Amino acid sequence: MGLTLLDGIVSLSCLGLSYVLYSSFNIHRSHNYSAFPRGYILHSATTHARFLPIESRHAFTYPVLSLLLPLSALESAHLSLLKGFLFSYGGIHGRILGLRSAGYLFDDGGRVPSIRTKLVRALGDFGVEDAEGQMDDAWILTMPSYCGFEGINPLTVYFCYRKDDPRLWIVVLEIHNTFGERHVHILEVGKNEEVPDANFDHQWSFPRAFHVSPFNDRLGTYTISVRAPFSHHDSGIALPQIRVHLHTPTGPLKLSASLRAKHAAPFRTYTVLAALATHPFILFLTLPRILSQAAALHYRRRLDVYKRPEPKPVRWTASPSHGPALARGGGIGWQQPTLLERVARRTVSAFLERRADALGMCITLRPGDPSAQAQRFDARTDRTNEGVRELVISYLSPRFFTLLVLTGDARTALRWGGSGGPSHTTGEVREFLVSDEALFCEVFDVGTSGGATWSVRVLRLLPAIPHGYGRVAKDRQNPHPLSPEGWMGQVGFAMLISSLVVIEWGEVLLWRIARVRWAVTDLSHPCPDAMVAS
Repeated sequence: MGLTLLDGIVSLSCLGLSYVLYSSFNIHRSHNYSAFPRGYILHSATTHARFLPIESRHAFTYPVLSLLLPLSALESAHLSLLKGFLFSYGGIHGRILGLRSAGYLFDDGGRVPSIRTKLVRALGDFGVEDAEGQMDDAWILTMPSYCGFEGINPLTVYFCYRKDDPRLWIVVLEIHNTFGERHVHILEVGKNEEVPDANFDHQWSFPRAFHVSPFNDRLGTYTISVRAPFSHHDSGIALPQIRVHLHTPTGPLKLSASLRAKHAAPFRTYTVLAALATHPFILFLTLPRILSQAAALHYRRRLDVYKRPEPKPVRWTASPSHGPALARGGGIGWQQPTLLERVARRTVSAFLERRADALGMCITLRPGDPSAQAQRFDARTDRTNEGVRELVISYLSPRFFTLLVLTGDARTALRWGGSGGPSHTTGEVREFLVSDEALFCEVFDVGTSGGATWSVRVLRLLPAIPHGYGRVAKDRQNPHPLSPEGWMGQVGFAMLISSLVVIEWGEVLLWRIARVRWAVTDLSHPCPDAMVAS
């Protein structure tokens, strides 16, 4: 019987794989293993168990494939495998496995090519003095990209070590949610530590601050237990383990999640190929697993959904009601602004520039996102700095600009998203804060004459958004303060308002079709952006 084309392809593939394994094995046998930079591929298990409410108890366990690598060796290309085709640092395309700095810590679009540099910046931003001078190296525990696909990394852990001190110094937990947001916890060994539970080396407790699951609010306390991979920087590997306990404000355990390494293999060509052969699709499955568990929790376990609050920023001072800072951390990655949010921001910025000049004052827009730039608007006319009034507006996300467009006046915006507004979600940070509410209202008070403009007429015709900003703005009789001069500008602004209302209504209808149930404490905005399981 003649050979088919498929037989030939399979035979050549087997011969090629055999040659790769043989070459790799002989290379590593002919050198001292300790002379090579260390790195490990970990076969782990992640487990989530929900205990409250009792009628919604739920648990699951999945296998996970992750890497444990020193940043110094990773970024110096000493860990590249098969000339970078099997694994390399600096990108995700043109290789089977890859890591790049854009996927970690601050979302800078890859402008900073070094994860270590971004890690040092994060430590400094959260109060670690002279982080650059102190840190020797850090080991990153994470999941790589696979065949150009960079999936969600729910948890990345950095084990940091000082110079001239082999003991573990700091553990950094970088958490990603399915909304594209990022949060870090900086846990320093010997500071605010508790006596660890059995089988763990370190343990900390601190208030919950990041929105990971839509089935939880942001109240409660985290207890983080860590088993480090190395007792000393130059010691042999132990199997690392991270456990997170979420306790309610009254104390009972609500949720437990853990990542536990079951087997560690040296990071070599043959071990990576063997792991991928054993689990060929495992790195594609993180998001599908999250969504499937979210559906089970909502539709089968009958858990209601909380609105997604914006991350708590590094730049803002925490409210005294949150208690003492037992651990350092905050939001470092925000959702990217949509096209309409960018248009709304340009509209608001142009308005504030005009008003700063007209009122002879200084207006500063300060974003919560650490990767975004602050804006400052000064009067163009010559005035002395003495006695110049200054207004500082600190906002959490670009949603602030669409809030101003849809509400149409300062007092309504303050009521819905400012310091005097209702608490839309338990534990939520407000949409924005202003340094002077009276001055904020004066900036947006552009007069009461002139009749309704194009934008207001369109807003009256559009159906009101349930529990949304548009319902409040429909009844206004005065011109919209953000509406530009000239009929063409007003038509464009009316199109912006129309598009925002249509999108808001589209989300309302989508969640109604999906039969999503909302938590009782979230009555003001019934439309979160997405869902994620925990």
